Amino acid sequence: MRASWIVSFVLTAGVAYGQSTVAKPDSLFIVTYTLGPSWDAALPPGSQPHFKEHSASLGAWRKEGLIRFGARYADKGIIVIAAPTMLALRTRIEGDPAVASGVFRADIQPLQPFYEGCVEKPK
Repeated sequence: MRASWIVSFVLTAGVAYGQSTVAKPDSLFIVTYTLGPSWDAALPPGSQPHFKEHSASLGAWRKEGLIRFGARYADKGIIVIAAPTMLALRTRIEGDPAVASGVFRADIQPLQPFYEGCVEKPK
């Protein structure tokens, strides 16, 4: 009886441990950027404080394969980005100097696509 209990415990613990260590696939989020309180309407975008650092961050995230899609519409910009958790993504986005300084505001929301596909620029 005791031996079967030990075997059962070891197997159950192994399954539970295996399940907890399996990497969860990244989730998708949509980040909407709008102009923040520090945006200077008298300056063009490229001359805004921290704009170059912001662009460099987006470029690095794209090279890492995190950004799945990005676009501008109206007076907003969006990126669809993969991250393990909302907290991990929030930390990254809020570390962007343009967001931290208020040049941009960033709204982060979970994204659940219901149609898969590919978006490319028209040629």
